[in-house]
Amino acid sequence: MNRMRQAILKGALAPADLAGDSGSQQFRFDQDFVGFSGHFPGFPILPAILQTLLAQMLAEQVLGRPVEFLGLSKAKFSRQLRPGEKITVQVEIRETGEELRCQAELAGEGEPAASFSLLLGAGGSA
Repeated sequence: MNRMRQAILKGALAPADLAGDSGSQQFRFDQDFVGFSGHFPGFPILPAILQTLLAQMLAEQVLGRPVEFLGLSKAKFSRQLRPGEKITVQVEIRETGEELRCQAELAGEGEPAASFSLLLGAGGSA
C-alpha cells in the first residue's frame, strides 16, 4: 500500500487545508495513475477502495498520526471519478472512545461523487 499512498500524494494539487477536526484537499490523477490500472480497461474510474483511502489519508493529516481502517458505513457512490478530473476530498472526524468516526465527502469537478463514514482505529500504520 505504500506505493499506492505515494502515487496518491503525487496527485495532490496543494497541501491539505486543515482546521480543527476537519480537512479538505484536492487531487488530480492522470490516465497513467496506477489506481486506474484494470478498473476498467478502456473506461478508467477511480475505485471505491481508493476513494476511501483518500479520505483515510486526509484523516491522518487532520489527526497528525496514522490510523487503522476498521470499517465503512453509510456509503453512497453517486458519480464516477475519471482521469484528469479535479477531485475534492473533505473529512470531519469525531472521536468516540478508542475509535474514530470520519465522515467523508468527495466531489469531481464540483459535483458530489461519494459520501461515507469511516470507522478508524487510533493505532494504525501508514
